[in-house]
Amino acid sequence: MLINGIKIADEILAELKKEMSDNNIELSLGAVLVGDDPEFKKFVDLKGRAANRAGIGFTVYKFPKEIDEDELKKNILEISNWSDGILVELPLPKHLNSQEVLSAIKVEKDVDVLSDDAQEMFYKDKSKVNPPAVEALKVIFEKYSVNLEGKKAAVFGQGILIGKPVSHWLEQKGAEVFRIRSITKNPERLSREADIVIAGVGKPGLIKGAVIKEGAVVIDYGYGKKDGKMVGDVDFRSVASVAGLITPVPGGMGPILIAAVLKNLIRLNSSNYK
Repeated sequence: MLINGIKIADEILAELKKEMSDNNIELSLGAVLVGDDPEFKKFVDLKGRAANRAGIGFTVYKFPKEIDEDELKKNILEISNWSDGILVELPLPKHLNSQEVLSAIKVEKDVDVLSDDAQEMFYKDKSKVNPPAVEALKVIFEKYSVNLEGKKAAVFGQGILIGKPVSHWLEQKGAEVFRIRSITKNPERLSREADIVIAGVGKPGLIKGAVIKEGAVVIDYGYGKKDGKMVGDVDFRSVASVAGLITPVPGGMGPILIAAVLKNLIRLNSSNYK
């Protein structure tokens, strides 16, 4: 069964808009964009359009690629004073320490849950919100009644955006998690045993149907260009015939991730109106 991420995201945005209207609140999200890469700008624009549909203000703060790290951190602190939430579009230029920059975001404004303090709270199970990748997965599993207790999950990639937080959450929900990294031996064997396969590597076509268990749930966060087209880590054609549930790329996890960011903005500010 194909998971329609666009439809799910539309439902979330409609719910968020209603919540904003019912509580008569106005919120604004600030997006920090460093450099002029058209692909990064495109992702920021997608977030802006989604925010507009949910009735959320959205402002892009653009900075030159050569900006000094201390100057960027100073600007992030200033943006905090007039925004209800902040996100930094990644990746940042190589001369910047990404984690240092992300940690300039206050926990109560960190919609991506990427600052050191926000991550610490999440991994101690004290966070008010989930990382967007986790929240997006939670939404799908609730919608399709995926029970995690006692299930085996193979998570390809252990980055701070996808693999690491998703693996933690799955374990907290009772799943046995295979954390698959580039150094992992025999990842194919682990994948074949898994009831759930999650990809967040960024290598187009990495996962083939031959390593997927019949009826498995396959969630693809990856994206990249192949033959000029946007594709995921999962070789969709070979995997779709084996999987019980699968997300496409594009139109799968991407829209839900954006909706989850906006959901976090509202949750982080919920104490201000409830």
